[in-house]
Amino acid sequence: MDSIKDSHQTTKKIPSFTGSARELVRAPHRFFLQLTQEYGDIVQYRAMPEPAYLINHPDYVKQVLLTNGRNYNKDTHLNKYLLESVTGQGLLTSENPLWRKQRRLIQPAFHRHNLAAFADLMTDAANKMLTRLESYAVEEKPFDISAEMMQLTLDIVTRALFGYNIDEQATAVGEAVNTLIEIAKPKRRKFQETLRFLDEVVYGIIDERRQDADGDHSDLLDMLLQARYEDTGEGMSNRQIRDEVMSLLIAGHETTANTLSWMWYLLGQNPDAVERVEAEVDGVLNGRSPAISDFPKLEYANKVIKEGMRLYPSAWSISRRALGDDVIGGYQIPDRSVIALSPYTMHRHPAFWPDPERFDPERFTPEMENGRHRYAYIPFGGGARKCIGDQFALMESMIILPMTLQRFRLYLVPDHPVEAHALVTLRPKHGILMKAARRTS
Repeated sequence: MDSIKDSHQTTKKIPSFTGSARELVRAPHRFFLQLTQEYGDIVQYRAMPEPAYLINHPDYVKQVLLTNGRNYNKDTHLNKYLLESVTGQGLLTSENPLWRKQRRLIQPAFHRHNLAAFADLMTDAANKMLTRLESYAVEEKPFDISAEMMQLTLDIVTRALFGYNIDEQATAVGEAVNTLIEIAKPKRRKFQETLRFLDEVVYGIIDERRQDADGDHSDLLDMLLQARYEDTGEGMSNRQIRDEVMSLLIAGHETTANTLSWMWYLLGQNPDAVERVEAEVDGVLNGRSPAISDFPKLEYANKVIKEGMRLYPSAWSISRRALGDDVIGGYQIPDRSVIALSPYTMHRHPAFWPDPERFDPERFTPEMENGRHRYAYIPFGGGARKCIGDQFALMESMIILPMTLQRFRLYLVPDHPVEAHALVTLRPKHGILMKAARRTS
């Protein structure tokens, strides 16, 4: 490894932030951006309960996530204290060798040819959402698009996970997941009560499914139950299945809902982009619902989705802990250090994103993408632990965006405050109020 060869060379002094970190608590995404603007591509700061290093260059990010990824694990406050309290030893937080074993077992379900089975499910869920928008349009009634996207992605992920077993409990499950993310404090009684409710639902469906072994179920839970480890031929325990289900629930519901919400917010500010997507959708689909085979032709829609994830990456922060000394970009990183990296700040690095705050889908032409550092754009993370559901999430967006714009124009409600709130994910703090108008052509 280059980092090992460099470890005996003279290293550069890392700048250190010594001011008030009040903004870290109030608006951590803005605090991180401020640090990168004032100190550059690496800075030490105080993150309770210990110091940490924020890195913000694609080369540094690549080293931590890929090149020397084996030197970094997820033993940080966010991952171990909060996420692991919900997802246990699922893919989100488990470490090697369990993580590698589980990833190998689960990965086939997320191959593109297997994802095609979920396209109709996504289309059905989108139609349900559009029926709600129809009533808002008729009544000229404002609605919170972020709440609609939360309900929509919950419909999709619960149906994909559990088939029809979850229908009667889906709303309660969605509220429970939202409560866990908002509280974000595992020791609180409400957090524990909510987690117990989710456990009862998930274990109940697992038990029911095991008893119905001959049933015809083509969902992700069935895949988890049928999967067998290569070395032993055994299946997963109920506890491991529960942990993987929780991981997919947390990662597959909230994140995509936020991505779609911020996309509508950006389109609400950029009517020219809306007109371009409408023209493309009308020309390619001619009124029908999109199929996977249409995606390559919906080029501008794809650019809009990618640009939305650049400006508002739902997984806005990633943290790792060093398992040994390392040298990153000529800077000495001691063993056990916490490393923070932020897609939110990386996607605003002016060396890779000119005029970074401007909404510009043309940043994602094939030529621009091929000429840009691979790790300058990391909405799904990178390296071995890149999000397993990235193609599932993109497929949702590529179905929902065209279907919505075929029928409606969405307008932002003036004077409603829209503010990014950086919790585990980057969500709109006060929601995003919009109005829907039926397209006349």
